[in-house]
Amino acid sequence: MTKILREPLLYFLLLGAAMFGTYQLVSDAGFSGNQPLEEIVITEGHIDALILGFERVWQRPPTAQELDGLLQAHIREEVMYREALAMGLDRDDTIIRQRLQQKLAFLTEDIASLAEPTEGELEAFLATNQERFREQTRFSFEQVYFNVSQRGRSAEADAELQLADLRKSNTTGPGEDSNSSIDTALLGDQLLLSQFSKAYEREILRAMGSQFLGGLQSLPVGSWQGPIESGLGLHLVKLSERNEGIVPPLDDIRDLVSQDWMSAKREEANEAFYTALRERYIVTLAESTVSDLSNVTASSRKD
Repeated sequence: MTKILREPLLYFLLLGAAMFGTYQLVSDAGFSGNQPLEEIVITEGHIDALILGFERVWQRPPTAQELDGLLQAHIREEVMYREALAMGLDRDDTIIRQRLQQKLAFLTEDIASLAEPTEGELEAFLATNQERFREQTRFSFEQVYFNVSQRGRSAEADAELQLADLRKSNTTGPGEDSNSSIDTALLGDQLLLSQFSKAYEREILRAMGSQFLGGLQSLPVGSWQGPIESGLGLHLVKLSERNEGIVPPLDDIRDLVSQDWMSAKREEANEAFYTALRERYIVTLAESTVSDLSNVTASSRKD
């Protein structure tokens, strides 16, 4: 008896019996030998797709025996797929639901991708989305850093005193070199990056953070300003050059604009498709649930 219980075949037989028992419970008609046989139609398109898939992998057409194997595998897949649907195995499966949602979205995206943008559409898209295509502004500056963690409450006062000294030394007579006798690297506290030359906004953002970049963008060129705050501390900054980012002409960024236009159209198509489908459904929420959802839209609470 123990030997029989250890046989894997026994468990497969029990599993099969359980599956057919479940089928009888969930199927309206139940499993019966009197049910009409379902037809599986293998078209030339199916066969061509199987051959093409084989050729992509093996770089050659399948033999007659290999093609027969592909067909039998396809039939097996179709039979198992239909039976799984009939048994309701697709219900309440998160992965299947997400996959079907993605496939439906892909269909609308493919439809939206069929139309190529005209010159006028690209120009209009560029005009209304200039910030998306604007080249980043570049900055050249030097700075004096004050470590708030080390200096504590005196950091801001120290920065203000140093700023006054720098501004005095920045006032020169005719023919004199501004700041010629000042080595700013020796002022304040040590910082790895004390100077930037023609640095893009993204480089400054990565090195100094968004708070510093926001302060830098409003500074005038040619004089010491500050202190500007950052996540590192306080900074006195002398901006020597600002090269404003421009929006390139369409001819220079045509491929990029076209790609973004297509992406926007796909999003619009998906949203329009969903909106049309949503009108076909009435969503009813339990009263206890509705009371907890203050942001439920009126369209989701139709009677």
